[in-house]
Amino acid sequence: MLKDCDAFSSIENTLREVGTLDAFEKENGVILGRAMIVEGEIPEGVVIKGSGKPQAFICTFDFFDCEMGIALDVVTKEPMSGIWITPQIEDAEPPTEEWVEFFIDKLMGSVSSKGSYGTPVYSFVNNETDLTVIPTESEK
Repeated sequence: MLKDCDAFSSIENTLREVGTLDAFEKENGVILGRAMIVEGEIPEGVVIKGSGKPQAFICTFDFFDCEMGIALDVVTKEPMSGIWITPQIEDAEPPTEEWVEFFIDKLMGSVSSKGSYGTPVYSFVNNETDLTVIPTESEK
């Protein structure tokens, strides 16, 4: 489940109102799922490597009941941890490798070469492609 359904609904409504999502669906097919990346906390027990300042990022989906996370040095774009998976409900199916790669790809695309980033990152996906919305980056 998405980390912040209300925020996602708000951006989705705005994109519908201005025609962005309708244009995307007309060209690429109907939206089948949603994903978002937000800043988060590093869970206890996650091993941090390196000497930079780790920033945790969490990815959630409306089609998986797990959160995925990673600690990243945003200045170097180097991972400072492995991926962690946190079930949101009992017996939740973990995301597949394809969606782990999606998370990392979208996260890296939201971090600038100067270490700034925009969150939350909103992605609308179907079987062919995605429309990802990244807010204006801010210095952290």
